[in-house]
Amino acid sequence: MSRILIFVLVAATAAAETHEIYPETHSRVFSAFKEPVLRVKSGDTVITRTWDSGGQDYKGVRHIQHPYVYPESGNPLMGPFYIEEAEYGDALEVHLDKVRLNRNWGYTSYRLIPGGLSNLEDLYRNFYKMDALRPGRADLIPWDIDLQRGEASPRLLEGKGFKVPVRPMLGCIGVAPPGEVVQTSGPSSTHGGNIDYNDIVEGVTVYFPVYHKGAFFYVGDGHAVQGDGEGLGTGVETSLDVQFTVKVHKGKRLSIPRLVNREYIVSIGSQPEFHSSMDFGLRMANSDMIRWLTSEYKLTAPEAHLLMGTVVQHKIVTYFGTIATLIRRKYLPSP
Repeated sequence: MSRILIFVLVAATAAAETHEIYPETHSRVFSAFKEPVLRVKSGDTVITRTWDSGGQDYKGVRHIQHPYVYPESGNPLMGPFYIEEAEYGDALEVHLDKVRLNRNWGYTSYRLIPGGLSNLEDLYRNFYKMDALRPGRADLIPWDIDLQRGEASPRLLEGKGFKVPVRPMLGCIGVAPPGEVVQTSGPSSTHGGNIDYNDIVEGVTVYFPVYHKGAFFYVGDGHAVQGDGEGLGTGVETSLDVQFTVKVHKGKRLSIPRLVNREYIVSIGSQPEFHSSMDFGLRMANSDMIRWLTSEYKLTAPEAHLLMGTVVQHKIVTYFGTIATLIRRKYLPSP
């Protein structure tokens, strides 16, 4: 059973509720056929916690013994959250009010994935101790997270060691995919999913297409920090405290996820297959950005193309083919 605490916040024009929920169950798929853990309304806020990718919570308690056993392999997700007003053809806005670390350790793989290297000889031999962190695995390195200093450092067996600043992010975020598709939380696609975009952090707003009544929203796969491309195939995997607020935009049909922060508007393009060619994601993100600039910012088509041709930025989100197209907000007219 899930433990739910509900508080009521009264705004000047409407009432919104804050729901605090820590489910004892999880999903490893994005699906409209899962029983919702909570039903909320547009404008409501949800407070929850995520487990790490191996199913361990903020206390280190493991809730999944075999996290990569099919058919439901992949990252454990909190959800689905059913948004009452959401229907097919709407857009779901999710503002990440808080994305905070709640544990002083995490873990990563310790070598770049083959797709990020010129050849396999650039990899180095697996030297780490079998079963050190997860049964049957010898390819993971623990990391210490200094919550006070905001730094993370790997527990290396040799070398000088180093520290990196943390930047907590959600690897998995999205809604149920279209039709009768039940998508594992390994890949990403137009519904979101395992996006692993390191700008999905506290303070940003993410928008998703809605394919089903209720949207069926999920979050999970917390990373303390992750480089562009998720080159290790992981971030520093850990658990997170998360607070988000949802809003439904009726009839605002989207084709792929979008993100807005203080500096940029971002279109996120990815195919559902692992190791998709990056040009697929690039074309998806660029095409969506053109639609965004012309529909919401009222640029003419020539203006949109010329603006992108002169100031657009691109980010490799994952080596598996997800690309972000970014435009600085200072170049945009008021919508």
